[in-house]
Amino acid sequence: MKILFIIRDEPLIFFSFLCLFLFLLFLLIQYIYISFNLKGINNIIFNDEKHFKLPLEPFNCFFISVLPVVFWRETLSVKKGFKFKRLYRKEFYYDFDENQLKEILKKYPFLFFIQYVIYFSSILFILLGGIAYILEKFFS
Repeated sequence: MKILFIIRDEPLIFFSFLCLFLFLLFLLIQYIYISFNLKGINNIIFNDEKHFKLPLEPFNCFFISVLPVVFWRETLSVKKGFKFKRLYRKEFYYDFDENQLKEILKKYPFLFFIQYVIYFSSILFILLGGIAYILEKFFS
C-alpha cells in the first residue's frame, strides 16, 4: 500500500496525453496513407479502382481503416470456420477470401501497423488516464 503513495500521477498524465497525441497523429497518417493507396485497396477489395473517391468521407475512411480488424475476423472465419453472422444476425463487413487477405497484407502492411498503433495508443490513453485519475482522486 505504501508504494501507491510513492507513485505520482504527473508522469501518468504526461504519458496518457502522449498516447492521445499519438492516436491523433496516426489517425492523420492513416488518412493520408489510405488516400495515397486508395486505388490499389479498392482494386483488391471491390475489383473496382473507383469504388471510393477522393477526398474520402469520414465513414469511408473508417471502413477502410478497419481492414485489420476484418482481417482477423476473416482469418477466424477462414481458418477456424467461425461464423460471425451467427453472432450479429447479419453481416457488417464485406466478405474477403483468403487470397484477398494475403494480398492486402502483402501490399499494404503499413496499414495494419498504423491501425494497431492507433488501437494500442487509445487503450493506453484510457488506461493511464484512468489510473492517474484514481491516484489523484483517492490517494492524494
